[in-house]
Amino acid sequence: MSTPKSFRTRAGLLLAVFVVALFGLVLRLGFLQFVRGPMLTRLAIAQWMRDAPVDPRRGVIYDRQGRELAISADVDSIVASPARITEPRETAKKLAAVLGLAEDTIYELLTRRQSRVYVARRVTEAQAAAVRALALPGIHFDIETARFYPFGTLASHVLGFAGRDGQGLDGVELTYDSILRGTAGKVRTPTDNKGNPLPNAYPEYVPPVDGRSIVLTIDEVIQHIVERELDIAMAKHQAQAALAVAMNPRTGEILAMANRPTYDPNRFNLYPVELRRNAAVSDSFEPGSTFKLVTAAAALNEDLVRETDRFYCPGYVVVAGVRLSCWRTRGHGSLNFSQVMDLSCNPGFVNVGQKLGQEALFRYIAEFGFGRRTGVDLPGEATGIMFRQVGPVELATTSFGQGPAVTPLQQVVAISAIANDGRRMRPRLVNQIKDNHGNGVETFAPEEVARPVTAETARRLQALLESAVVHGSGRNAFIEGYRVAGKTGTAQVPRPGGGYFPDRYIASFIGFAPADDPQVALLVMVRDPRGPYGYYGSQVAAPAFRAMMVDILRYLRVQPAPTAASELQPNPIVVPELRGLTTTAAVAHLRDLGLNLRIEQAGVQIVDQTPKPGAQVAAGTTVIVSLGEPPVLGTTAVVPDVRGMTMRDASLRIESLGLRIIIEGTGTANAQDPLPGTQVALGTGVRVRFSP
Repeated sequence: MSTPKSFRTRAGLLLAVFVVALFGLVLRLGFLQFVRGPMLTRLAIAQWMRDAPVDPRRGVIYDRQGRELAISADVDSIVASPARITEPRETAKKLAAVLGLAEDTIYELLTRRQSRVYVARRVTEAQAAAVRALALPGIHFDIETARFYPFGTLASHVLGFAGRDGQGLDGVELTYDSILRGTAGKVRTPTDNKGNPLPNAYPEYVPPVDGRSIVLTIDEVIQHIVERELDIAMAKHQAQAALAVAMNPRTGEILAMANRPTYDPNRFNLYPVELRRNAAVSDSFEPGSTFKLVTAAAALNEDLVRETDRFYCPGYVVVAGVRLSCWRTRGHGSLNFSQVMDLSCNPGFVNVGQKLGQEALFRYIAEFGFGRRTGVDLPGEATGIMFRQVGPVELATTSFGQGPAVTPLQQVVAISAIANDGRRMRPRLVNQIKDNHGNGVETFAPEEVARPVTAETARRLQALLESAVVHGSGRNAFIEGYRVAGKTGTAQVPRPGGGYFPDRYIASFIGFAPADDPQVALLVMVRDPRGPYGYYGSQVAAPAFRAMMVDILRYLRVQPAPTAASELQPNPIVVPELRGLTTTAAVAHLRDLGLNLRIEQAGVQIVDQTPKPGAQVAAGTTVIVSLGEPPVLGTTAVVPDVRGMTMRDASLRIESLGLRIIIEGTGTANAQDPLPGTQVALGTGVRVRFSP
């Protein structure tokens, strides 16, 4: 019997459908097996495998002598498996009592639909022991690493800090994070649907790769010296802030870098962001007179000025109708260029800047590294701020350090180029990278980046800077037995809207030693000094520089020069006559001589002083004065005795009483008319004869 055609057709269709369905199923199985298989396998493993991360040990940060400045240690973190916790509220209550956390916060963690959650990370040993003693179901421990800084605040702005996840967040911890961090490992444990480990299952351990270590150029002892003296300066001068940078001028190695106020990187989260800012590289300041070394270097290198060239300072200079004052408003008179450097005379440097011209001066400024990053291995380095449009006034003010804003590190790099015979080096903070076994894998060599001046020019400027310490405004930085070169600076603080605050200053001193074989370049900067010792760089920063440099040179075992004390010891300073002067005039006069002033009794003008006029004292001596009413009787004044005084002292004494001085000759006063003690009308001229 034949099969009906319709039946065969239906059977064929069914067979075709079956074949197509079977083929589709095969394709689907193949797709799931070969295309989506790896992903599905990962998802399946994720459901029944619990991964516990194993932190790598972050590399150690050493100082140049191998002392540990930043280390990592194993600590406990408390972890919960919510599916295994039978009484979450009671568990949360017990954990809160030990950990000092809110009970509701812990309860929320314990009731999450997750296989594991962190309850508290990196707890103390006491907390971990207390939680272990509770033996709570579903609560266990992970071993993690925590970062510790054994010296606390020491070098905190250089080191920076690492966060809870072990990532570097600031300082060299951030710059070298990829080297220090390492690669995390893990422990993979098979578990049931409640997160319990399966019996007879063996965890899989993937070991971490520990981070490599770095050796800094910082010396812990020098860093300690610098920070100790900054603390003293902050307290002594009631300052708002202070900083210091010490560098090897020949290699660019930064030996110390410190800021005050400071912070403890072990508890960085407790400090405001502004305290964690490294002002030495991230902030820009008007340098003041320390910038004059660039103007001097440029003029000497261009052969536009010689040490014996004469300048005249009347106390001010007018440029394009703008009066620019010298710090000594009475003027310095006639000076040679060496004395212009010694006394930090602004009009003298304006004259030098005008000889250079805009193009030459700003070319040398750039060659010394200003207006660009130094390339130091720290985050957040600023470039500084230069004038965009330069006219006659901007040229004049730039020549003595007012207007441009530079970073402290840029200043240290610049003076290091002078100390290094004209070779500017790239500053750096890391000497070497070590592997996990302590073997050096990379060493960084000194890198010369520019030669702004010739070696001859640099040596001439070295001599001028040494003279400024021996004979000039830097006397308070003088160190007996060592040859010191340097420059004081006193900069006004700019107002945000333009102009300058009348009573806010930045006192600084920058220099190097020994001057004939430079080992250390050092900048000290004190912001907003408010104490009784003044605000000039010579009064505030130079003594701190001296205190730091003395101990640094001794630590480095730099031997005193046998002839340094006899050949370079400053001549004893003769205490001037201050009676009759106002305190403002007395401070300016003593500052010029390298002496300090302390007021013991209030009044209008100085009526007594100790030591007495004519006494010979060392630089840095404090002259104690008492104030009282001026010896002016109505419209008259009593003529003072100025015999034996210098021309400057005699002028100050006579003019402070409302009288005029009529000068005859030069040298020391040996006769006067009217005679001392004579009562005369205000404005009377006192004729004083001077002779060599």
